[in-house]
This record gives sequence, C-alpha cells and structure tokens, in this order.
Amino acid sequence: MAWLDTRNSAAASQLQRTLRSGTEHVRTRDPVVARLVERVGPVEMRATRSPYQVMLETIVSQQLSTHAARAIYGRLAKAAGGRVPRPDAILALTDSELIACGLSRSKAVYVRNISSAFAAGGFERRAFTRRNDAEVSQTLTAIKGVGPWSAHMFLIFALHRMDVFPIGDLGLRNAMAAQYGLRRNTPERRYHAIAEAWRPYRTVGSLYLWRSYDGL
Repeated sequence: MAWLDTRNSAAASQLQRTLRSGTEHVRTRDPVVARLVERVGPVEMRATRSPYQVMLETIVSQQLSTHAARAIYGRLAKAAGGRVPRPDAILALTDSELIACGLSRSKAVYVRNISSAFAAGGFERRAFTRRNDAEVSQTLTAIKGVGPWSAHMFLIFALHRMDVFPIGDLGLRNAMAAQYGLRRNTPERRYHAIAEAWRPYRTVGSLYLWRSYDGL
C-alpha cells in the first residue's frame, strides 16, 4: 500500500509503538501473519497527514491502481496550489479542471462532496475521539461518494484505529486468498473468521497482508 509510511514526530513515535504491540500480538495468534512479519519486517503508517488529505486520496484511489491514483492525486494537488490541498482550494477548481486532472465525472462530484463537508468543519481528528468505529463510519458514509471501503480507509489511515478489517478491499482479499489458500468463491465469513484471531489488532493483520500483496 502506498500509505504505509512514516515521519519523525511524537505522534509517529507513539503510532509505531502501537503498531509494534499489535505486531507482537498478531504474530503470536496467526502463524501465517508470523511468517509475513519475518519476511517483511515492521509495518509503518504516516501520522502526519490531515484527515482531509486521507479522504481525498481515498476517493481518488477508488478502483484504481496505486500508480494511477498517485498520478491523479499529484495533478489534483498541483492544480489546487500545493502538495497538501485544502478543501476550499479544491472547491475553487471548476469541473473541467477536476476532470483534466484525471478524475471521472462521478469522482469529480464526490471530491466536491467531501471537500464541502470538510470545509464546513466537524471532521477534525478530535471530533471523532469519543466516537466508535461504527459511529465514524455512519458520519462519513452520509457523504455521497463515501462508502464502507472509504470509511475503513479513513478509520485506519486518518484516525489510526487498530481493529479495522476492511473486507471490501480487493487487494486484501486477494492477499488473504494467496496466503491462506482460499478459493475464489470462498464465503466472506471465512475471511472474517481468519481475522478474528487478530483482534484487537485487525488493522495490523491487514497491513501485513497488504504488504504481502505488494510483493515486499
């Protein structure tokens, strides 16, 4: 995953300590993940991105390869005047400018929708501190264009929630199928059953499966 990254900061240090605790937990609970831990080493996440940046990247990356998503996001950020665009800067772009960055017409609408919501306020990290994962997801999916997958990405990469299992992610399912020898028609409940062993660090287990899918 492109988002597995970190920078030096107090928040990043705390996040990495949590990830190390989660890694130790999942490796003792699941021999498949234990092999991945030995193979790929520590997983990392960035602690410095704004919630809006995470959501914008998430919307852009829906149903796209990492390479294509990075290219479109880069053009979008440049058009908005900075590496980390602000909601008001995105809203100032015309539909034609958004589409010229590589967005489909529907995604251009979704980008406007999330930008309007975030510009209005109430989506800062502290706004979600007292909300559980289901409540956060309900708030986010009320925005047209934000579905369960996008909400899961936000929970993981913006809020750093440690017990999220994004079953809707195709890369994760493909990685689990490869690592656990699952068939194409394996029921979804089987994936959930595997991930149960990772609780309360299903996010960490998912990160390792993503890394295995990236071929690292």
